[in-house]
Amino acid sequence: MSLLCHLEICVSLQGKGHGSSYLFPCLLPPLTSSSELLTFIKPHTSTAIRGHRFREVSGFIPPGLFVGLLSRMYHKLKSGTMDPLRMWRDHALLMFNNNKTLVLLKFNLEGATLDVVGWASEKEGLFVGAAKGQQSVVIWIVHLIKIYLRSYAQLTFQESWLCPNPSCHGIDNSLFTAVPSDYVGSEFLLSPSKHTSHLSHDCDVEGCWRFLGGGHSLEIMKLLPGSIDVCQTCKSEPVFMLRDRID
Repeated sequence: MSLLCHLEICVSLQGKGHGSSYLFPCLLPPLTSSSELLTFIKPHTSTAIRGHRFREVSGFIPPGLFVGLLSRMYHKLKSGTMDPLRMWRDHALLMFNNNKTLVLLKFNLEGATLDVVGWASEKEGLFVGAAKGQQSVVIWIVHLIKIYLRSYAQLTFQESWLCPNPSCHGIDNSLFTAVPSDYVGSEFLLSPSKHTSHLSHDCDVEGCWRFLGGGHSLEIMKLLPGSIDVCQTCKSEPVFMLRDRID
């Protein structure tokens, strides 16, 4: 079993209230409805939401990519961030900041996409890390995924930001249904504004799994020149920054 854990096929649940047992993410069921998520979330309004999408350009992602990512994150992230009851074969609900900051990982095998969607009651709730908010939780999770994707060098991913309007994520704050469902907004294509090689970067050493250090700044993204700048669904010009930059 230790070999299977090392290969990120399964994770040990020992010491997490499950006795001597193991979790095989590949055997998890798919999420049948976003309403399942409401079981784990208290009703609240969400005014701050940010999303990041990875789309494989050829249209193919191996089925094992996402479940392997779940294994790594469950093993590496702080205990309690992930829970087997909040994990599915194609989704995972992560909780931070005393469960006030939520992140949903959404994997679409047919669409060849992997989404990272973070939301909170206010934009300050999306920050994690040292000095009360070194960077948003979405940027940190995206960084961890990028490092994981080094193992899939044969795949090419186009990255994009998702519209920060809650309605484009299926959130109706008037009903307090603060759970993202099918995304209907535009994809805002990205390109690196600064690129630093990931080859020598080690998230375990640098503290990335605890949102410490500068790993998140290895590849800063910007809107691709010539790409759309208005969401075609809500017709609003999105503001992606959570706070003003300090020069």
